[in-house]
Amino acid sequence: MSQIILDDQLYAFEVLLPIARWTTVQRLRDLRPDEVIKDERVPALLRQLRQPTFVTIDMGFWNRNLRDNQYCILCFPLHNDEQHKMPDLLRRALKLPDFHTKAARMGKVARVSWEHIKYWQTGDERLYGLQWPIL
Repeated sequence: MSQIILDDQLYAFEVLLPIARWTTVQRLRDLRPDEVIKDERVPALLRQLRQPTFVTIDMGFWNRNLRDNQYCILCFPLHNDEQHKMPDLLRRALKLPDFHTKAARMGKVARVSWEHIKYWQTGDERLYGLQWPIL
């Protein structure tokens, strides 16, 4: 199972609990319960884990300079009142070949929206784009 790490601003009932029904998930704050984790410390913390996928609505993480082979960052351009949409969108993204396995995801920083997925990956300056398959 995947190790999904949720950014702290994501809601438990709308995001964490639905995702926990199908994969391993925990909040960022649970990794260091006695500390306040500033955004700039997140990459270093992710490097200490075993191939985590960090999920956030903080678009400050949609930054190609955050690419690292030891983790994946998935940014969802959702407002707080849209967080309930994230579990389905995340699950759909993780079914795509480019994100289906940990090995495929590592090194990517992606922006996942209902229209498409855009991402950068390590070792390449190109911005990739994926369209959702027709259901």
